[in-house]
Amino acid sequence: MKALLSLVIIAAGALTVPFLVSDSSAEGPQASGFLIDFEEWDATWTAMDMTANSDPYRALETACDAQNFDHVVEDGIVKEINGVSADDTHTWSLWTISRNSTTWVKESNPKNVDLSKYVIAGWAYRDDKGTPTIAVDATGRSIYGFKTAQRVITLSPALTEIAGAIRAVETLVGTDSYSVYPDSVVSGHNSGRIKIVGSFLNPSFERVVTQQPDMVFCDGALFSHYLISDRLRNMNVNTMVMYGGESIQAILSNIYIMGAVIGYEIRSLEVIRSIEMAVNDLITTLYSHSGAVEKSVMLSLSADKSPWVTGTGTYIHDLSTAVLGKNVFSTQFEWVQINSEMIPATNPSAIIIYSAEYNATQQEYDSMMNSLSAEWRATDAYRNGNIYLVCGTAGDMAMNPSPRFAQLMEVTARILHPDVFSDTVMPKFIGSDYRELLTFTKELDFNN
Repeated sequence: MKALLSLVIIAAGALTVPFLVSDSSAEGPQASGFLIDFEEWDATWTAMDMTANSDPYRALETACDAQNFDHVVEDGIVKEINGVSADDTHTWSLWTISRNSTTWVKESNPKNVDLSKYVIAGWAYRDDKGTPTIAVDATGRSIYGFKTAQRVITLSPALTEIAGAIRAVETLVGTDSYSVYPDSVVSGHNSGRIKIVGSFLNPSFERVVTQQPDMVFCDGALFSHYLISDRLRNMNVNTMVMYGGESIQAILSNIYIMGAVIGYEIRSLEVIRSIEMAVNDLITTLYSHSGAVEKSVMLSLSADKSPWVTGTGTYIHDLSTAVLGKNVFSTQFEWVQINSEMIPATNPSAIIIYSAEYNATQQEYDSMMNSLSAEWRATDAYRNGNIYLVCGTAGDMAMNPSPRFAQLMEVTARILHPDVFSDTVMPKFIGSDYRELLTFTKELDFNN
């Protein structure tokens, strides 16, 4: 399992891009409807026949009537919906998603838009840079219109953690074999209530179908999950292909999607808000400190001579950047194996290693340090004693794009900025007791 954990995160980076949408994944019936979106995560869905409401203003009127919202339209411009008025910074704009697409498109001339061409459309209150709340999965399938789920299967550890965070473990009847968090899932495995339906890399179609699920969540990081989603949809099994967790935004979107799909939307919003509040407090504390400066850092999956490191396009890069970490391999994309000569050339001031190959003990840390190649030793990080090992349960957070990313963000912030967060001295090796090192995100382990 330890060896596979590293493989999983590498595979997630390596397999995402070429296989975004397969030919049949978005076919079949979908919920057709209209969103009124007040702000991110605050969107109201109204099931609607878009052919009968092909005019955007007629669709808005139908949605407002259904939701009991007042609205004001003047000369084709939406001025106000349910007391939320357009102003100098925010406007009400029409947005659409084309069939099979995952992207919202802002319509510059709503009067000329025929909504019968779309499955999903909506009016959203946004500034010039904002886009509406997520409304489709990674294949373009609407996340709305499903009945409350009673029998759910998650096919990756990250998605199982999301189910745990929104307190939906009671709905789980199956997971992949690498889902070992939260504890309630392990208890479900041990009792036989939650079945193992294959590995993360290779879920079993037959085992999934045997559980008679009313919703299956696949991981968009792996092509094998797109293939099984197609097969399940062809058997009329409700399936969502979640985003691959390539960014913090993608993780938050996945939390929202799961809640909206299975009827746990209120709890999913509570989780998102609690994460956002904790992260905001962490970042505010960091940025308001006079001694906070950007620190160069290498983020690696091992202590090998030529390790796999993260470039841009991963949530690990995202969270380190958010806490003033300057990724020395930001010119690379996703997880990539580098040449050993590149390590001293970039000369990071800190190195963080995420690995399942070590235990969080002084002996194992010393063994790792003694094994470092000459290239690693020729860095400021080595010379100044700023090489950190994140392993055990803490290392799992780096492998799974789950709600616990916020805790990994605080771990990273404390490693990079000891002068700012002087209340705790960070050890060089961090394992399963990582929560004791945290303040801002300590309660965000969601171990229900």
